[in-house]
Amino acid sequence: MDAIRKQLILLLCSTALLVASPFIDHRLLALIGIIFAALMYFVGNIRYFAIGTAVLALLYGFSIIPISAFAGPLVMVLFGESLRTLSVRTGHSLAVFGLGSAVALIFAMIYTNEFEPLVGSLAILVLLMLRSILGEREDGSMLSLIGVSMTIVLFEDLEFLVDLRTLAFAILLCAAFGYFAYRAKTIDLTGVFSAVLFGVILISFTGTVTWFIIVLAFFILGSAFTKFKYSEKEFLGVAQGKSGKRGYKNAFANVGVGVAAAILYGVTGEMIYAAVFLGSVSTATADTMASEIGVIGGNPVMITTFRRCPPGTNGGVTLLGEAACAAGSLLIAGLGFLFGIAPWPVCLAAAAAGVIGTNIDSLLGALLENRGVFGNSGTNLLATLSGGLAAAGLYALILLF
Repeated sequence: MDAIRKQLILLLCSTALLVASPFIDHRLLALIGIIFAALMYFVGNIRYFAIGTAVLALLYGFSIIPISAFAGPLVMVLFGESLRTLSVRTGHSLAVFGLGSAVALIFAMIYTNEFEPLVGSLAILVLLMLRSILGEREDGSMLSLIGVSMTIVLFEDLEFLVDLRTLAFAILLCAAFGYFAYRAKTIDLTGVFSAVLFGVILISFTGTVTWFIIVLAFFILGSAFTKFKYSEKEFLGVAQGKSGKRGYKNAFANVGVGVAAAILYGVTGEMIYAAVFLGSVSTATADTMASEIGVIGGNPVMITTFRRCPPGTNGGVTLLGEAACAAGSLLIAGLGFLFGIAPWPVCLAAAAAGVIGTNIDSLLGALLENRGVFGNSGTNLLATLSGGLAAAGLYALILLF
C-alpha cells in the first residue's frame, strides 16, 4: 500500500506542475520541478526518476524543450505505473500501463495546446518499447522520461502533419503485424514495439503502405531463411539465438537507417532518401540471406585473406552466400521499382549498394567484430548505413550522367 500511496503522491505533484504551467513563468516552474526532483531523491529515495525529472526541468527552464516534453513524460510514466500497480493481478500489466500512459499524454498535450496525434502516438510507442526493453532496471524510469521527451521534441520540431485516417490505419496494421509475428514466435516483445514504431513512422511519413511492405519483405525473408535448415545450423553452432526470434537490436541495426531515410523523404520529398532507404534495406536483406544460406554452402574463405575458415566465422564468405546476397538485394530493389518508390536507375543503384553493403559487413566482421570492437548489431548497423550511403553515391553519379 505504501508503494501505491507514494506513486499517487508523485502523480498528483507532477499533474500540479502541468496544471500550473499556463499561470507560472517557465523558469519558476522549472525551479519548482528541480525542488520536486530533489525531494524525490533525498526524501522519497526515488533516485533515477528524480534525476530524469531534474534533467527535463533544466531543459525546460532554458527553453530547450516545451512544457509537453517536460510535464508530459512525467504524468505518462507515473499514471501508467499507478494503473499498472493497481492492476498487477490482471496479467495485462503492460497493456494497462500503455493505456494509462496514453490517456495521461493526450490530456497533457490538449491542456498545453500542443496536441499532435502523430507526436503523441510515437511518444507512446517509444515509451512502450523502452519499457519492454528496460524491464525492471533501476534506471528504467529515468531513461524512459528522457527518451519520451526527446521523441516529443524531435517530432514536434519536424512539424510534419499526417492525415488521421492514415495514422489510424498505420497503427492498426502495424499492431496486427506485431501481434501475429509475436504469436508466430518470430519476434520477442521488444521486437513487437520496435516493429510497430517503425511501421507507423514509415506509413505516416511516406503516406503509403509500400515502404512498410518493403521492410515486411525483409522481415519475412529473414525469418524464413533463419529457420531454413535450422537444426543443421544448430549442429554447426551457427544458428540464430533465441530460436530465431528477433528483438529491438535486430530492428534498429537492420531497419533504423531506412526508417531515418523515410522520415527525411517525407519531410523533403528528395529522391536521394528513397535511394538510401532501398540501399539500406537491400543490404539488410542481402546480408541476412547471405549469412543464413551461405553458412551451409561449404567451407567459407575469409574475405580479407581468402583462406579457408570455419562456417559461421565473421568475415567468412562462400559462392552460395554471394549468390544469395545478390538475389536478396535484387528482390528488394525490384519491389521498390514495382511499387513505384523510385525509378529503375535508382533501384538498380540500390541493388548494387546492397551487394556493396553486405561485403562491407563481412569486412567489418573480419577486421573489427572478431576483435571484439563491437557486436553483430553494431556490424549490421554500419553495414546498412554503408549500403544506404552507397546507394546515395550511385544516385548522385546517375544525376551527373
